Amino acid sequence: MSLRQGSAKMDLAQSKDEQELSLLMRKSQDGDAESYRRLLTKVQEMLATYVNHSLKRFRLGSKEAQDDVLQEILLALHQKRATYDPEQFFLPWLYAIARYKVIDYLRRQKLDKRSTVPLNDELESMEIVMSFEMSSSLDLETLCNSLPEKQKEILLLVKLEGLSIEETAKKTGFSPSDVKVSVHRAIKALRKKIEEKEEESKK
Repeated sequence: MSLRQGSAKMDLAQSKDEQELSLLMRKSQDGDAESYRRLLTKVQEMLATYVNHSLKRFRLGSKEAQDDVLQEILLALHQKRATYDPEQFFLPWLYAIARYKVIDYLRRQKLDKRSTVPLNDELESMEIVMSFEMSSSLDLETLCNSLPEKQKEILLLVKLEGLSIEETAKKTGFSPSDVKVSVHRAIKALRKKIEEKEEESKK
């Protein structure tokens, strides 16, 4: 399992969003129109946030552009809903569709020719952080205080200030690849701390 997959699945079995949305999706696949309507209503806000953050990281995306990309994602969700495997987590499947559509839009804007960091890697790093926030009830900034200073600085720049990998690299003096690795390591360390806290709470 890759770091992206592991992070996206982090604590999802206990996530209320995952439980509710996967249930609605399964009912939708069985032909329940009301469940499908509720599913679309719930994911629309989630996807709008993802699109907004994604485009802003590249200094692109008017409100009209964001709405267009969001509609493309919702259309793709509608077209691909039969391919969802009920035995798998729903949110990683949904975000994979969203990421593909965002990358498609950015490539149409020629962003892949102007960026030294592959679009997929850039959005992957953001998705990891969003997945952490989505699946954890703990405060990210508080947990970050226990990280090594380098990881803490980079993760807070990416998460709290919304900087891209390239912007973070320029601000910190580290290379883009070093920034990306630090984000992954920070998330991995935070996962471990969450698991330790959950174990303590069970005692």
